[in-house]
Amino acid sequence: MNRAIVTRTGLLLALLASGSVFAAKSADTVPYRYGMPLDIARVISIDEPNPLTCETIQAKMTYVDTSGEKKSVTYLKESSACASS
Repeated sequence: MNRAIVTRTGLLLALLASGSVFAAKSADTVPYRYGMPLDIARVISIDEPNPLTCETIQAKMTYVDTSGEKKSVTYLKESSACASS
């Protein structure tokens, strides 16, 4: 019985710890503001949803700045469906 409680407690703690890691990663992403200076040396990825209709979506760009630090910024843009409309 004690072993089961210890195992469940360990699993719960691991789950809580992984949740806080995900929260910390998403907190590093900042929303873009018009005129905000960006120091981009290299773009790592651009992630965005792919809706079938023309609409405004939120994209996320992950990049490395000139000091080698990895950063992320979110911004609004038209979906790729707008190009064919």
